[in-house]
Amino acid sequence: MLLAFLFVNFTLLEGFIVWVTIKSFELAMINGIEPSYSPLLALIPAVLGETISYGIYCAKSKAENTKNGIVYETAMRELRQGEEEAVG
Repeated sequence: MLLAFLFVNFTLLEGFIVWVTIKSFELAMINGIEPSYSPLLALIPAVLGETISYGIYCAKSKAENTKNGIVYETAMRELRQGEEEAVG
């Protein structure tokens, strides 16, 4: 679900920045000035930041949900406690 959200978000963000860049070039040609490349420069850190955030989230989830991870150990502890209470 998160991957689909990020894919849609990246696609919309990149589409919007391409549209802004095209409009910027059109206005620059109409007014006879040099076009601005700032929308393209905004694309790189935006996508890079979201990609790094997603990578960190995946690494965190993997660490929590594997053997000796936080969630795994908590679940095993709760199972042991439940078995002990049922027996004792």
